Amino acid sequence: MKSINVTYYRLSHLSPILLILLLCCFTWSSAFAAESNEIEWESLIPPDWNPNQVFEDMTDEQYYALSDTELLVLEQTVQAMFDAAPVVDAFDGQQVKIPGFVLPLEFNNTLLKEFLLVPYFGACTHTPPPPANQIIYAKLETGTKLESIYLPVWITGTLFASRSQSQLNEAGVDTGVEVQSAYSMKVDLIEPYIEQW
Repeated sequence: MKSINVTYYRLSHLSPILLILLLCCFTWSSAFAAESNEIEWESLIPPDWNPNQVFEDMTDEQYYALSDTELLVLEQTVQAMFDAAPVVDAFDGQQVKIPGFVLPLEFNNTLLKEFLLVPYFGACTHTPPPPANQIIYAKLETGTKLESIYLPVWITGTLFASRSQSQLNEAGVDTGVEVQSAYSMKVDLIEPYIEQW
């Protein structure tokens, strides 16, 4: 009890300017801690959701015995499950930093304004879209120049558990791919990906 009283006495006799500086230091340190909240893609998947459940309930023999029609129905079932993939609500409104690949949705005078962030190169373009909880719809307040869509980036911003649908168009292709995302982000910073050791 004595040490608490001594601490209170010492704090109560500090000058107001010193107290303000001390409070600012606590605020700055907590802000930097929030900025460094690096997350991995796996953490965006609820632990009780298994995207492979459909296939785990089926033996290899059953899978290879499917007709073309049955295989198409299975693919549609899996894609519907992916599109409705659940989110981790704890991330809603959190400041995070996550690596990934950029799929541009909107360029304004060659500056990137709107994009999808995906965990691996070729997602949504060369392969069927991953689960919606593995796609982030991202938007920038002001456009930024993107060096290359082939190189991974870190993006930092406020993450929201909000669903959206985007039309992803490829050059030379008449019809685009409809992509469901379960998260969105208000992006503060895009920077080249440098692996953290």
